[in-house]
Amino acid sequence: MTSDDAGLATGALRGAQRLIARPEALKLALVAARRWRGRIVYAIGDQGCASVANFLLTILYAAWLPLDGFGRYVVVWTISLLIESFQISLIMDPLPATVSRFGRRNRARIDVAGTWVVLLYGGATSLLILAALPAVALWAPQFVAPLACLVLVNPFQRLYIFFRRLCYIRDRQDAASVASMGYAFTLIAGAFALNGLGLLSVPAAVLLWGLANGVAIVAIYAQGLARLNAPPVATVAWLARRLWRAGRWLTGSAIGYWITNWGVFPIVGAMAGLQTAGILRALQNIFTPVIQFNAALNLAILPRVADKIVAVGQHYARTFAFYGSALFLGIVFVYGTVVLSEAETILGLIYRKPEILASTHLLWPFACGMVVESARQASSMALLAAGRTRVFFLARLAGITVFVTGAFVLTRFIGFEGVLWASVIADAVAAGALISELFRIKPGAKGANAAPDRNLTAAQDAVGTPLS
Repeated sequence: MTSDDAGLATGALRGAQRLIARPEALKLALVAARRWRGRIVYAIGDQGCASVANFLLTILYAAWLPLDGFGRYVVVWTISLLIESFQISLIMDPLPATVSRFGRRNRARIDVAGTWVVLLYGGATSLLILAALPAVALWAPQFVAPLACLVLVNPFQRLYIFFRRLCYIRDRQDAASVASMGYAFTLIAGAFALNGLGLLSVPAAVLLWGLANGVAIVAIYAQGLARLNAPPVATVAWLARRLWRAGRWLTGSAIGYWITNWGVFPIVGAMAGLQTAGILRALQNIFTPVIQFNAALNLAILPRVADKIVAVGQHYARTFAFYGSALFLGIVFVYGTVVLSEAETILGLIYRKPEILASTHLLWPFACGMVVESARQASSMALLAAGRTRVFFLARLAGITVFVTGAFVLTRFIGFEGVLWASVIADAVAAGALISELFRIKPGAKGANAAPDRNLTAAQDAVGTPLS
């Protein structure tokens, strides 16, 4: 043993002796360890159920539907993701910082007001889809029926996403996990039932989303986490204004992220046909498990990072981003290495379609994009928790510029594959902008929520009790 090893061992022994000498400190440490173990385990269980369900569903639909039909399903799915991206940027991501700022005694009112904000958003977006159907009927009539089904399903999707995030904010990952089990079972069992009865189609698959989300909503509501009673209108308006102020920059970022990532599928579908879009989605689906695993960690950790930054200051964001990036990158590197080295075997076992097996070389841009995404994930979490959202818009604006330019140039040389590589380059530019923002946080900077809220007086008048 070297002198350094001996010093480390001595330091660890002294630390353990100090904990033993102070039973209350040891007790608190054990309680904290148990709480974080429960948070992570339930978060992985929640995200695991949702991830496995969507992963298997993509495999089943790619196998059961014709590739052009599957491509049509993928395009409708990306439209749903666009609506979800707006919801996350406007409501979900700013919510943890809002809850941390106003304390536990006001959370019930914020929960109720948030529910109604989400219901209004779901109704408004469904009306937009409905208004677009006449134009869709002229240009792409094959999408009318699936989009009409999405009009009905969309509010259930929005409400489940909100209730699920509420579980994490309330430290009830167990409730989210139970709901995900019901969601996953309904999706998979429903898919087998539709196929077995000969009723499987793209509209039926979209309607199944609504049923699965409805089951999950009921599961969370039954556990006492969701509230649907009517709040004061002024409280809803106050929360909507606060979320808008925090999330308006994220909205532009959401559009940019969708265009440079999920928007790739409809763009390629328009360039090379819906069958090619279906093949790309089948390939991208291979990376879903590790993406969803990292997302589970994100959901579990983000509210606590927001609490920590409020307590100790924004400088904690840099510390978290450094260690978080190492964790996310390590997970993705191991997974990606396995997938790329055994690509033909994995695709052959899962899909058994020669068109997909012949496209293994297209896994590389998806793998590179996954690495870039994991590199910026911890930085994004830290900036969200610190309330620094304007940089997300600027980063994605730069990313869109690079994506459009890169796609225009690269497609001239390598066809639709240029869209995929342009997406990777655009994500790298956006990630660099987010990471650089962390270095602008000065040591000792106070939390972003330390300053008084300008709309606080109006909110107090609306609810009758100070929001503090």
